[in-house]
Amino acid sequence: MSYERLDDEELLRLSLSAMNAERDAEATDLLKVLIEREPSHAYGHYLLAAQHAQLGLMDRAEAGFRTAAGLAPADFPMPRFQLGQLLVLKGEAYEAREVLEPLTRQGGSLAAYSAALSHLAAEDVPSAIEHLQQGLEQPQPIPALEQDMARLLQQLREREQHQEQPETAVSGASFLLSNYGRQH
Repeated sequence: MSYERLDDEELLRLSLSAMNAERDAEATDLLKVLIEREPSHAYGHYLLAAQHAQLGLMDRAEAGFRTAAGLAPADFPMPRFQLGQLLVLKGEAYEAREVLEPLTRQGGSLAAYSAALSHLAAEDVPSAIEHLQQGLEQPQPIPALEQDMARLLQQLREREQHQEQPETAVSGASFLLSNYGRQH
């Protein structure tokens, strides 16, 4: 299919529709066309990175989130959050904390979630749990993120319970976030 007659807004909306319908090849194709036309389209880079993460192409996802975070205005923090989350998943604690730190100062649920991931990167599970609880008590602008953070909180609570039983102890943040990374 030729996309020449579609404008950028149409490409973006069609790509979102394809993503929601789990038509991954179509969504990826539409987003690539959008980015080719508009290389500084932060949201296009962000969505393509999320699509790559969904497909399990984590190196491409990381590169895309880095690009989107560099292009994104201050009122669009999700590329930075997703990059930080991916770095936690990879076990790159220092860089994850550096990426997430500016978000922890912005307030709101995303700041609490960013702080939770930073603590998780440092393997401070009790502090991560505390920040997740704080975030979940606040207004939620992104319901899907709220659900994911609630799942992470449950995983961390279960981890804490398992650590009380030495034979079932679990270590490392990658276990906790591996499924989340594949879901987005």
